[in-house]
Amino acid sequence: MRERSRRKAISPIIATLILIVMTVVAGVMLYGFVSGFMANLGTSRAIAPISIASASVSNSSKSATIVVSNLGTTPVTITQVNLLNASTGALITPLSISSTTISAGQTDKITATFTSGTSGVSKGTTVLVQVVTSTGSYAEAYTTVS
Repeated sequence: MRERSRRKAISPIIATLILIVMTVVAGVMLYGFVSGFMANLGTSRAIAPISIASASVSNSSKSATIVVSNLGTTPVTITQVNLLNASTGALITPLSISSTTISAGQTDKITATFTSGTSGVSKGTTVLVQVVTSTGSYAEAYTTVS
């Protein structure tokens, strides 16, 4: 006759307790993941409805003049103006401006400057002028450099 091994298995009660603990830990981890994911859904930034009424870029004065309209119901702060390549959308140069706040329903003229020797901003070149707000929304308009 064969001799039985003297090793004993864990009791069914201990096995059940281990499974319950593992399930609770997995549930807590899932709750943490889902609650963090749901919290991020509620923190989207508002899109500021702005529009560029007109834009002009002058190579001789190294400046751009942009007329921006705030179509929304709250004030909008313009924090950045960029010149982009019209065909590729690549950044040519950021323009120097001081932050400008435009009241709801109002239009304002922004004058921005760029440094001399900026390549891609020569007379007759078509560029894309981009105006960016403090919330990250933007408006764009094509213009030809004069």
